[in-house]
Amino acid sequence: MNTEIWKASSSRLVDAHCHLYEFPSEEVEKYQEYRILAVSDNFESSLKTLKLAERFDNVIPCIGLHPWEVRENCLEEVEQILKLAPKALCLGEIGLDKLFTPQTFKLQLKVFSEFLKFSKEYELPVNVHAAGAWREVYDLIRRYDIEKAVFHWYSGPLDLLEEIVGSGYFITINPTVTINKKHMRALQAVELENVLTESDGPYKYRGFYLKPELVKEVVKTIAKVKEVEVENVVAQVYRNLERFLF
Repeated sequence: MNTEIWKASSSRLVDAHCHLYEFPSEEVEKYQEYRILAVSDNFESSLKTLKLAERFDNVIPCIGLHPWEVRENCLEEVEQILKLAPKALCLGEIGLDKLFTPQTFKLQLKVFSEFLKFSKEYELPVNVHAAGAWREVYDLIRRYDIEKAVFHWYSGPLDLLEEIVGSGYFITINPTVTINKKHMRALQAVELENVLTESDGPYKYRGFYLKPELVKEVVKTIAKVKEVEVENVVAQVYRNLERFLF
């Protein structure tokens, strides 16, 4: 991992999973109070994410191939993406999806495995998608002995959550926690030391338009659920981000 990519920034609010490249540049400029783990979905978006990280000190670049983007002959694209790794601090968004794209699951397994092999060899943390495949994603991460992982928008089983945090991994909590019962149960069960905040923006979900500025509401919700001060949540989540990356 090239730790020189980590730039000094006064940003303390954390958005640990955001498709920042999809926002207009003038909107990205408004989000400099957030430390943003900017995930990518394919080779083209990985390039865009890296350019954003060059321009904005608060942006932490992740490169990857989203499971929704997996298709025949995409392993060549994986190779292209991995060649960009010296400029990135994290691999993401990568993972498996049996809920929305079960038809490509076998190929998703191959692609995800390639990223995990690379993660292990070059000590890059992974920012993972696991809709409908929480157990499969966790088991593969453990099989490849990955040291650092964050499970984005966790709404999986609580017994698996125990294994995830027991392995030293993190989950993200996003603005939908107030309306998504499974997501709220995860927040109630997890210790704050294993939590990162996220927006998953730009994404529309049941009336929410997800974007970084909603992270402030996530922090307030976490503080209420955990019965701690907002400032304590902000500080702990930032420490968690540093532990995840380094």
